[in-house]
Amino acid sequence: MKIHHIGFVVADRARYRANLPVQEVVAALYDPVQKAHLELIDAGGAYIELIEPVEAESFTWNFLQKGGGYHHICYEVDSEAAAREAVTAARMVVTLGPVEAPLLNGQVLFARNRNREMVEFVWHG
Repeated sequence: MKIHHIGFVVADRARYRANLPVQEVVAALYDPVQKAHLELIDAGGAYIELIEPVEAESFTWNFLQKGGGYHHICYEVDSEAAAREAVTAARMVVTLGPVEAPLLNGQVLFARNRNREMVEFVWHG
């Protein structure tokens, strides 16, 4: 298991990205399920995901209304089983998934850890 990306909920992707030391967008799309514009930025060994919700029904809209910013860390795993093993081992609670993640070309599962933080797991295939 390795860190895949760190996700930030932002009001304006371009303005947020302009203040980062790395700015190479390797993937970008509108996700109709999340109702958000998403970008993946290469940060050298891991990625930064920018999530810009566009309406009140967006998964991350309320988070943005509270100020946005750091939202989750994502770990790359080999399979759903590996994600569930990690969740169980750390006594996390699954909050969503598995679901398709078009930006990441894979499946994801979200969980909340005992620090009350969101953790995402992504796998391919």
